[in-house]
Amino acid sequence: MARWTGDPGISAVLESADAWRSQCFSGSDSVLSEESLWTSQNLEALLTLFAGNPLTDQRDFLKKLNEQLAGASPEVPKLAAEVLWFLNLFPSRSAMKPGTKREQIEHVWGWSGDPAPDSIYLDEAHMHGVGNPGTAYATHRPMEFEYLLRTVIAYKKLPQPEQSRLMGDDPPWIFMRWLDEQEGSDRRLVRNTLLYFLFPDYIERNTSRNHKRQIYQALKGKLPPEKRIPSKNGSMLDLDRAIFEIREVLEEERGTTEIDFYDDEIKPQWFSRYREASTKDFSSWLNSFLSDRGLQLNQSGRDIRTLDEKRAVNPETGFWEKASYVTSKPPRWLLHFEATGSELVASVPDHNRSGVIGYANTKGGNSGALAVRILPVMKVAEKDFRLVENWEWFLLFCFPGGLPPGSSGEAFENFDVKSGTLTYMGQNQPYIFAGLLGLNSPEETFSASVDGALKTITYQEATEALAKLINVTEVRAADA
Repeated sequence: MARWTGDPGISAVLESADAWRSQCFSGSDSVLSEESLWTSQNLEALLTLFAGNPLTDQRDFLKKLNEQLAGASPEVPKLAAEVLWFLNLFPSRSAMKPGTKREQIEHVWGWSGDPAPDSIYLDEAHMHGVGNPGTAYATHRPMEFEYLLRTVIAYKKLPQPEQSRLMGDDPPWIFMRWLDEQEGSDRRLVRNTLLYFLFPDYIERNTSRNHKRQIYQALKGKLPPEKRIPSKNGSMLDLDRAIFEIREVLEEERGTTEIDFYDDEIKPQWFSRYREASTKDFSSWLNSFLSDRGLQLNQSGRDIRTLDEKRAVNPETGFWEKASYVTSKPPRWLLHFEATGSELVASVPDHNRSGVIGYANTKGGNSGALAVRILPVMKVAEKDFRLVENWEWFLLFCFPGGLPPGSSGEAFENFDVKSGTLTYMGQNQPYIFAGLLGLNSPEETFSASVDGALKTITYQEATEALAKLINVTEVRAADA
């Protein structure tokens, strides 16, 4: 149930949202007073005054809105105050204090000439907020304001049977499909707050598209293949539905509906704070070091950010689905982690060419180092392997004087984790340095049901298992 956030204050906020849904979105009344404000006529009048007279100077939103609404009938600024009330309903206290929200709403309402309404939906509890929508929610407030107006107007223009169908048939997916056809839904954050407040049992309290993609990429392994998004360019509806289905798996794993993707146990499974920055910082430093010596760093699979259908991992074997295609130029080195025992153990998959650890463009003859990207595959049961796509390590090799020139996709083969030997172009390839570089935070976690119980593994534990598995045999620089 997505309405649970771990914060008891959420109940009053959702009470506010329910009142807005019935009185304003589905009806034409007011959420703050006894008047009739959310009529099509008032909405059209507000939109005309606001969007028909865009002001692009540097004044703040409210000062420009005041000028745009000058001379309007009293109902229009009151409606504008309630639109602002809806926009302010989502930000949590850390993003916007309830008192600040109330002051803004009462200020706009005052342009009507009437005193501010005495409504419970303006008190501290009902303006408590849900989450942090990010700075763009405030800086793009004019666009969010206009989008909400246009969306509500479009909905109210629909015949009553169509409105009932959108809200009642297969919620929230039928409504979401209609919503995503409205102009601006692909970029406006209010699209997500609107869905959350209309369907809080199905939609997460999440306005960040980037966070949604991270959640899906990190946890999609919990879904059977037929429920995963078939294309990396899936729609927002595809993403929201997949996350809802991931939620259902998490609820089953944990035996509770009290699940929130931002709580301290689940967020570490998808949120990688350091990985991209770590990769960039290390690569930049090493490239600078090597370039002074006429050499460069090669990163295996650098241009392949996510694994597509051609590079899928078979969930029953834990190896490449199309091994004959992938192992000639593997974008990642897959390693297995046995999660069913008391101790996490890493191993090389028992598959042909599993010792091909990566590839690189070496035809220039100036390759001084190779960073192999290690991707973990957790074995949680017999014939049940889970790819942990948001975890990664670099296995780094530095070569004396650079590698002999090869091809634009030269493979590095037959790496023996026991002896540390490596083959390049059919010959044993010496190296003067090798190291395992962690790219994620040690506290990040992976969890799954193992033998009927929830098991959680940290990135630090996986790193220690890798260190036990991999041995290296570098040569001294003087001997190279």
